Amino acid sequence: MANKTFFNKKTEIPAASAAALGDCLAFIEGALGELGTDRKLILRSVLTAEELIPQFIESADEGASLRLQVKKLLGDVSISISVRGRELDLLESYGGDLAHAGDSEAQQVIRSILLKAQSDRLKVTHRRGVNHARILVGQAQKSMAAWTVGALICGILLGLAMKFLLPASFSLGVSTYLLNPVKTMFMNALKIVIAPVVFFSIVSCIAQFKDLAELGRIAAKVMGIYLLTTVIAVALSLGTFALLHPGDFGFALSQGITEAVDVDMSTDTSLLSTLVNIVPSNFLRPFLESDTLQIIFLGVLCGVAIGMVGKYAPLLQDFFEACNSLFLTITTIISRVIPLAVFASTAIMVNDLGGGSLLGVLGLFGTYLVTIVSMLAIYGLLILVFGRLNPLTFFKKNREGMLTSLTLSSSSASMPTNMRVCTDRLGVSPKVCSFSIPLGATVNMDGTCILLTLSGLFLARAYGVAVPVSAMTSLAITIILLSLGCPGVPGAAFVCIAVVLENLHVPIEAMGLLMGIYPIIDMIGTMSNTTGDVACTTIVAKSENLLDMQVYNS
Repeated sequence: MANKTFFNKKTEIPAASAAALGDCLAFIEGALGELGTDRKLILRSVLTAEELIPQFIESADEGASLRLQVKKLLGDVSISISVRGRELDLLESYGGDLAHAGDSEAQQVIRSILLKAQSDRLKVTHRRGVNHARILVGQAQKSMAAWTVGALICGILLGLAMKFLLPASFSLGVSTYLLNPVKTMFMNALKIVIAPVVFFSIVSCIAQFKDLAELGRIAAKVMGIYLLTTVIAVALSLGTFALLHPGDFGFALSQGITEAVDVDMSTDTSLLSTLVNIVPSNFLRPFLESDTLQIIFLGVLCGVAIGMVGKYAPLLQDFFEACNSLFLTITTIISRVIPLAVFASTAIMVNDLGGGSLLGVLGLFGTYLVTIVSMLAIYGLLILVFGRLNPLTFFKKNREGMLTSLTLSSSSASMPTNMRVCTDRLGVSPKVCSFSIPLGATVNMDGTCILLTLSGLFLARAYGVAVPVSAMTSLAITIILLSLGCPGVPGAAFVCIAVVLENLHVPIEAMGLLMGIYPIIDMIGTMSNTTGDVACTTIVAKSENLLDMQVYNS
């Protein structure tokens, strides 16, 4: 028996054989069956191969053989087909009049349409006289989601056991020598690819635009809808707080709560500083410091320049697309251990979560949850109204991205997963998501806006500081500007909360009230941030006819 994690089965079938197509399909179906692949996935893959293989046979050199390979590596099941022959563009539609086309030409049109419907799972190339095709079966996505949910539940159980059942010394050892190293190694691995993924995806995206006016239109739409959702998030937070009034006025003073908290206020979160720092002083520093905005600037600059270098443009475009594919593949490999990282991160969070101040801020936490759920509903409404898409389909297909950002608590670290969800699951063109997702991870912070608004008003209420209605507009503007300068990394919102408290004349010590629930709040806020990124990206892609509806609805 072959190892079902690392499965590899090959065969060669003469292309000139009368039974070549049937033999190929039988081999593919049998190999996928050995892997225990879902029957629907087998049927879809066989149908794709049935439309693909006849064209490979027609283009084959005399005496050539079809080489077939079915393999499973790290959860990914794929079918590879190759044959030596003339180059053939399988996805190019017939350009004549279908009504007057012959039978063979009509079949070509139908075959092209069917293959285009599978373009997110089908990659076709021609190298050194050989046509290659790779069909992604898609088994890994389902198993990955199941493993991640299971790891989340197991992490919660282990965290509770470490906190309440196991000896403190044993829990400390497990956390220090097992869980923290796993989490640190995974986050470091993600940091390796974040800067290259952002840079090469932006360059590849910009280089695809022949008309820079189209790029400008997409960029304007992306920023416009990001700003819209940010304003909605702040307004929603103000309304929810006014409706629910969590906590009694001045309760922190009456209970003598003065827990100190150390906040690094050296971080400059002003909008002016953010705009000035977009332009780096040298080319390498943004990559060494993982400064997303500066990397985006360099990516846009290089992408625009590629279209202006003349005869070298195709060569450079192929190079950057190859680098983009390389780092996305590396990201896919790293993402295979997401369940393990989720398990370690969740266990650490539950074990470290302080309980002393938790009961006193349950009102804030409940208000926060209500606001986040309402914001997710607004995303669905925007998708329905502006995108004319089914919002239930969106949330179902984006659950992997939501779960990843929830557990990683980092918009930047979740970027690779969100970009893959956009292209592979939602059918968004890389032209849009390669630009909007990295940008959104830096400037679109709806969950952070909700946290800043509710935390500022709640802590002011807790310390007996009245916030008049006239100050609400100034507070809202401050929070919107802070969200634009807030980096997409864990804990960055904590610094912004301190800035809000200073504006409201609330002592910084008030932040000690949030220490108990901040890890959970940060996770949920990050999930809202990234969901907003993906939702806005989907809406813009639909408005530009860059959304594959067959992929979205499949």
